[in-house]
Order: sequence, then C-alpha cells, then structure tokens
Amino acid sequence: AVVSAVVGAGGNLGAVIVGFCIYRPINDDLLPFKVHAAYVMFWAIMSVCYWWPEHGGMFVGPLARAVPEFAGVVPEGAAGEVPQADKE
Repeated sequence: AVVSAVVGAGGNLGAVIVGFCIYRPINDDLLPFKVHAAYVMFWAIMSVCYWWPEHGGMFVGPLARAVPEFAGVVPEGAAGEVPQADKE
C-alpha cells in the first residue's frame, strides 16, 4: 500500500498528480514517459528499505519487543509453534 501511494498508482488522484507534474510541463513526445518510468522504478526499488518495528521489512523481521501483547499467542486454527518473546 505504501509503494502504491508513493509511486502515484493510487487511482484517480495519482493520475491527476502525475499528469500535472510530469506530462503537462514537458513538450516532448517520449520524455514524460521516461521520467514517469524512472519515478516509478525509484520508489519501487526503495520499497526494500521500508521497515517498521512491529511489522519488520522485506529482509528483516519485526522486533519481538515491539508487540509484547501478541508475543506467544497462537491464533485459533494455526499450526506450529510461536517463539516466545524475551521478557524484560
């Protein structure tokens, strides 16, 4: 959801913003598409850097201490064991 909002893929409002910021001021036929593609690729690549303490990121998990009220709770119907959080 964050990447969608950042790259302007958020529906009608994103299309209007991109239209006014990228396509309208450039009088070339192909350059606005290249600029828009670079903008989208930049924010898509940056998505690997997003990290939240309670959710984690793409390559790093969440902090166990960030959500102590859920540590060790197994949802009903879930299989497997949940690791216990460190108690401080």
